[in-house]
Amino acid sequence: MTRPTTSRLLAGSLAIGLAVVAGCTGVRAGGPRTVLAGATVDEAPPPPVRLSLPPAPADPEPDAAASDSAAVTRLMRLSYVWHLLSLHHPAAAVRGVPLDSAFIRAVTLVRRATDAPALEVAYRRFLAVLNDPLTTVERDTEDPAVAPDGMTASIAAERTSDSILVLTIPTSSRYRDGSEASLRASLTDVPAKVVLDLRTAVAGAALDSVEAFVARSELVERLASVPFMRSSVRTRRVGGAVETAQGWRFDDAWRVRDGALVMPQRPAPRRLVVLANAQTVFPRAVLGLMASTRATVIADSVPSGAPLRDDALVPRVTLFLEQGLRVTLRAGELVHADGSTGLTADTLVAAAPAVATDSAPALRAALAMLRTQRFARASRLPVVRAPAALPGYYDGDPYPFMGARVLAGARLWSAMRARHAHRDLYDDDADDVFERALPRLESARYPGEYAAALLSFVSSFDDAQVGLRGASLDSLLGVASVPFRVRWADGRVIITDVVRDSVTRALGIEPGQEVVAADGYPIPAWLLERRRFVSAPNEWSRQQQLMTLLPRGAVGTSLFRLRDVTGRERPLAVPRLPEYVRLLATVERPWRSASLALPNDIAYIDVNRLTEQTVDDALQQHRMARAWILDLRGGLADSSRVGARVLQAVRERPLAVVAQELHRYQSLPCLAPTLREAAAQCPDERETRARVLQGDTAGHYRGRLVALVDERTVGAMERLALALEATTGVTFIGSATAGSPADAVTVSLPGGLTITVPAMELRRTDGSQWQRIGLTPLLEARLSARSYRTGGDEVLERAQAWLQQQLDTGTRRRR
Repeated sequence: MTRPTTSRLLAGSLAIGLAVVAGCTGVRAGGPRTVLAGATVDEAPPPPVRLSLPPAPADPEPDAAASDSAAVTRLMRLSYVWHLLSLHHPAAAVRGVPLDSAFIRAVTLVRRATDAPALEVAYRRFLAVLNDPLTTVERDTEDPAVAPDGMTASIAAERTSDSILVLTIPTSSRYRDGSEASLRASLTDVPAKVVLDLRTAVAGAALDSVEAFVARSELVERLASVPFMRSSVRTRRVGGAVETAQGWRFDDAWRVRDGALVMPQRPAPRRLVVLANAQTVFPRAVLGLMASTRATVIADSVPSGAPLRDDALVPRVTLFLEQGLRVTLRAGELVHADGSTGLTADTLVAAAPAVATDSAPALRAALAMLRTQRFARASRLPVVRAPAALPGYYDGDPYPFMGARVLAGARLWSAMRARHAHRDLYDDDADDVFERALPRLESARYPGEYAAALLSFVSSFDDAQVGLRGASLDSLLGVASVPFRVRWADGRVIITDVVRDSVTRALGIEPGQEVVAADGYPIPAWLLERRRFVSAPNEWSRQQQLMTLLPRGAVGTSLFRLRDVTGRERPLAVPRLPEYVRLLATVERPWRSASLALPNDIAYIDVNRLTEQTVDDALQQHRMARAWILDLRGGLADSSRVGARVLQAVRERPLAVVAQELHRYQSLPCLAPTLREAAAQCPDERETRARVLQGDTAGHYRGRLVALVDERTVGAMERLALALEATTGVTFIGSATAGSPADAVTVSLPGGLTITVPAMELRRTDGSQWQRIGLTPLLEARLSARSYRTGGDEVLERAQAWLQQQLDTGTRRRR
């Protein structure tokens, strides 16, 4: 299949993105009016400002090859900029701006940018999709304009013949002595019509000094005619998650600084026209007055379509790039009492060239509005949340473009830095892992290599709940299986289940035999090679996951070496077929019934094998048994209601704290260069919540309760064990659980892949750590190779023996 070139695909994506941004600036309908030399005409909303960019290269998609160390460093920095923008920039976070598509295009430009001009062009193209003048790239030698030392602003107050008050207050860092008293005197008797001229000639005024002057002079309180709320700033609070019908999903919230209530000193009908230019620094109280619909804004000498200056009002961060460049990123936005955002003029005044320095056109337009009572006002409606999505040709192709492959690594790395609930428990340095993975992602030549590069990245999460899925992964691990399953027991790989057919009979494959070599590799070498394919919080969980991978592979014949009970070894050419995947049940213990009546009036219930259709019948069948043995050794689907039904049947406490949820948030961009430094320099905001279960205990099972656990108890099954521990008097028998109980959020990656990332940490009810440690049972018992040879279950036998002792010894029972 011929894939279209990146230039054609991204040209359409960026054009669509810019069109989306144009509709997401907080102004929906009724754009600003333009006034030329005092004449007012209506016109359509102006187009958004677009940066002038050179034409795209004819064929930007490079061959699959690894970059040198300098290019890898540039891509790391680009990923860092994308990471901060995607989490904290308002347009990228909620307004559907195709930042990911822009990143894919920027990868090919940044990796080959060997000088400062080329790197600057690459970043300008990347940032242009945001349509944000505050988010820019510039030379590090360029200093922003600042107000000269000693510059002072002159305050003036005049009245026209028809009693219109004209206040001239240039926003400046310094004001003349006595300006506050003079201004208060001018505002003793405020008329019904006021022009507030905030235009200034020099940029660089500090917001704090301007707001302090406005507060001391009581300017806004004297101009206000109705009570209103001051405008404020909101920033993204990253790290939130919410549970929905489809499961958990990330749900970053806005952190809004509450605007203070402003009360007018002398309430009276009053109209206000504010004059501003590109250098004006708006006090937040004046912005709140404008949002109260009692003020109209006229912008002077501002390019058509460009927003007014708000960089002094919102937070921003600066990153220093190589080759003398720096990037300034917006990290918040204005929010007004009416729910609108941004800073938009109602009317634009374009002065004629002959009178370019004359301020009269804007002033005449303001006086004309007040005298005719015809006020123009741009529509300011709250922005609709519209999450961005990659085009289908990035997600559908198992082998995506190079930029999309790098984006997949950047998403994983971003999740490790800001999303993963257990990022302080990593054994490896996340930044080093990403730096090593980048060349592998660039040089991946087919879907299997792409998945292998991601798997080595995924393994560094050290969390069994982090799992990669998709067609690219299947092409790497294989879609076929040998006709047996294995487990790690007694420090060896033991065959546990065998498909009974002519092949296994001819090869003499039986449960209990030891696998000493797989795919031609001795087991120690095979395990060492496959360690990077699994993400595990501890060694026993890692061995369990590796055992599930051993049977899988490509269709064909593989070389194995088996050892029987007598110690005799023999090589076997074992076929791998797709049908064996179906024949080998995915549940544990397929040879045993889901529920059994055991001797001594004890019932055995295998929770792993129950379904929503069979769980109620199995529980009801054994209601009169003296004791239940709940087998939790296995997984449980997150969406399944089996765990809830089991818990409902045995609950003894109507209200119980099951676990403590630890949520970690970031409200401002963390600029620490590495994750390890971020842990010390950018402490997370931590919130602990009690996970409470409440339910009816009427008719609950009143017999003794035992639960069997081991390293296969993970995820939802491990959460069920937590709930049983808190709501019943259960006794756990077996070995330590996996130590990964948290709920996970599914994240999409290019190439049709998905990964699950836990969004919050679950701790024991006393606050102690559960992740990586798991549940330690009261009685230790493990399956051995003998169990698989004889078909027995030593853990179940140990539970039966303990229950019989407890049930038959009367008052001398031991716990």
